[in-house]
Amino acid sequence: RLFAKSYLVYMGQKAMGCSKSKGTPPKGPTASAKSQAKKPQVERKKLDPADFTFSKRVDEVLIKEEGSIDGQQFNIEECRNCDIFLLDVIATSFIDECHDCRIYVGPVETSLFVRNCTNCSLILACQQFRSRDCENCKLAMYSSTEPIIETSQNMQFACFEFNYFSLRGQFSRAGLKPWNNKWWQVYDFNKNEDRPNWCLMDQAEVRKLLRPEACASVIAPEELAEEPVVPLTLGSRPWPASETCFVIFLPSSDAFVEAFISKAEQAQGWTLCRTRATALQEEQLKVLLAWSVPEAKKLPSQLQGQELTGVQVCGAGIWQKVQDAIALSGLATGTKSIRVVPEKDTLSLAKLFFETWKDEI
Repeated sequence: RLFAKSYLVYMGQKAMGCSKSKGTPPKGPTASAKSQAKKPQVERKKLDPADFTFSKRVDEVLIKEEGSIDGQQFNIEECRNCDIFLLDVIATSFIDECHDCRIYVGPVETSLFVRNCTNCSLILACQQFRSRDCENCKLAMYSSTEPIIETSQNMQFACFEFNYFSLRGQFSRAGLKPWNNKWWQVYDFNKNEDRPNWCLMDQAEVRKLLRPEACASVIAPEELAEEPVVPLTLGSRPWPASETCFVIFLPSSDAFVEAFISKAEQAQGWTLCRTRATALQEEQLKVLLAWSVPEAKKLPSQLQGQELTGVQVCGAGIWQKVQDAIALSGLATGTKSIRVVPEKDTLSLAKLFFETWKDEI
């Protein structure tokens, strides 16, 4: 009873504001009240779907400049004889029911689908490419995974070749490595050995796919003539020399990769054959680096799951030329990150790296 009485007295004093105990809450809103207070909401601009679609257009020049798509999805549908330029980063894209069009699609973060199109010429860059029910289309592409065609006929492929000042930054924002291009590794769901549904197109034809004058208001001629962002590789085309060299770049070596590719593109007698960036499993790394005796035991476990880059070049005496170029140029500072595969192992290991070992998607 005494305790209950004392408690009631205490509560009465507290209610009248007479208590000066340390437990008295401070004046003003409590922490919990503050946390429950509504935060001001940032009003998001509503997107108009019409701004992200070209539909049922005929004989027009249609251009989306940088910043006008800004990573959203963009679709092209039922257009005929149009010159279309999407010069921005795109989340994903669908091109449906287009005929006799010339289309450029800037870096697509994920998938680009081309369906029910005929007699179209396209230059495009994407993470994944798929086409279905298309005929007589020419494509110069960048695809970081194997391009896929399905129920399509007379499809022609070449390496991506187009340029403007902001393209390199767009590739970066889309999360695409310019040298990880599998444009030549086309997978056909309806493979026909007697009458193939696709073939490689002469690289010289790529510059005829679009009409650059149609976008001259936004892309100057000197931009088109800049050094290519995406390396021009031979892929499965015939190589001009049987001697090749396979160079491996360890993780976080992008600057050295760019420098080496630039050297390969400019050096007389060098030809850039294949490039790839990928993460390998430990067992694969053991095979790839078995020749490097001092580090063959420790490196595979350290590099598992990390991205490596491989570059293969060809030319007369190319293996020694590569060794000399690395030793006598700025690439010498990257020797800890660069491995030149021995000549005797080049063909077998390059085949595994560029053809046999597939990406896990």
